[in-house]
Amino acid sequence: MLPPVFSDERRWSALVNHAQPFMAWNRLTDIPYEAAALPWSAAGAWCVYAVWAVAAAVVTVEVPHRRDH
Repeated sequence: MLPPVFSDERRWSALVNHAQPFMAWNRLTDIPYEAAALPWSAAGAWCVYAVWAVAAAVVTVEVPHRRDH
């Protein structure tokens, strides 16, 4: 989770940046004063949270099963 490393200037960097929970939080709470080169929606920020929650649930369920064997 390296938000300062990625920016919205390049497409690949913006995709990685937008997939991080911290940047999703910024998107939902911060008021942008200037237009971003690659903007994203509030719904996209909520999707980031949903994907991270599902990924955390899968890891929580699967890791103990692999460790017990």
